[in-house]
Amino acid sequence: MEKRDAYFDNAKLFLMILVVFGHFLQPFVNDHPLYDDLYYFIFTFHMPAFILISGYFAKSGPKPIVSLVKKLLLPYIFFQLLYSGYYTMIGLQDSFSLDLGIPQWSLWFLLSLFCWNLLLHLTKRFSVKQVLIGSIIIAVLVGYFPIFDRYLAIQRTLTFFPYFMVGYVIPKSWIEKLKNFPQKWVALVLFVSLFLFIQGNDLINKYWVFGSKPYEDYLSNPLLGGPQRLMFFAAGLIGIIAFLMLVPKERRFFSNWGKNTLTVYLLHGFLVKGLRALDVDFEISSLELLLLFIGSMLLTVLLSSKRVGQWIEKGKQVLQPSL
Repeated sequence: MEKRDAYFDNAKLFLMILVVFGHFLQPFVNDHPLYDDLYYFIFTFHMPAFILISGYFAKSGPKPIVSLVKKLLLPYIFFQLLYSGYYTMIGLQDSFSLDLGIPQWSLWFLLSLFCWNLLLHLTKRFSVKQVLIGSIIIAVLVGYFPIFDRYLAIQRTLTFFPYFMVGYVIPKSWIEKLKNFPQKWVALVLFVSLFLFIQGNDLINKYWVFGSKPYEDYLSNPLLGGPQRLMFFAAGLIGIIAFLMLVPKERRFFSNWGKNTLTVYLLHGFLVKGLRALDVDFEISSLELLLLFIGSMLLTVLLSSKRVGQWIEKGKQVLQPSL
């Protein structure tokens, strides 16, 4: 069995904590300008980093379609069913309806990951460089077409595909340089610069960072959408580089928790959405913000447990005989 790389387990764990924290923070972003800036700062790079790492681990080449269906599409259907039932139960939707074409909340990532791996088959007909350049061009252009919205997460899939391709093409030697980069202060400078960019840009809204809507839905001048998306792509790469510089490369007591981040991603939404369904309106202080972050860490660790992972595997196996 190939030995796991503790560096990437550490990276995925820290990113997942940021994902969970970002989702818990969202209802409070209007309480204070700092919370709003912090929210968009996190969202600028945390999912792009996950996507880039996913592309990096796809270096072995395009996978068989049947394998992708079992690993990604069946879990998508399973959790789409679970979330649809749960949303009905807690009152987020009036009646139960299963629409496989519209991913429930965070499930877009499973569907997009399936599509990104499927799109890797293009490298059999085109050079990797051509696919990378093409992914950037399409990511810019897709925002000009309002027909691509939430359906099958097409807008998001094509918007974030360049990060997957960057991860796919980035040499392992570059990752080693980031791992061993001695001047950690450079990463802090990059992070501060990124935060100041977010803080000084009043135009940034959730659709900048979500990539889920056509330009005309969230920009007063949609023609500027393409340059804005390129700017966001560059900002995401800066955030990823800074983050990867700071991730510890050694195996630590917490490294094993980074093995099950997809499980955390799929499950934490039940708590997040359950709390949002309560629709409780209150503001949080700086101390409560810190407690929210600590709670996000604890929830991530809990959902990373081996027992929870085994429960998910059993659930997925229910669907597999249908193949």
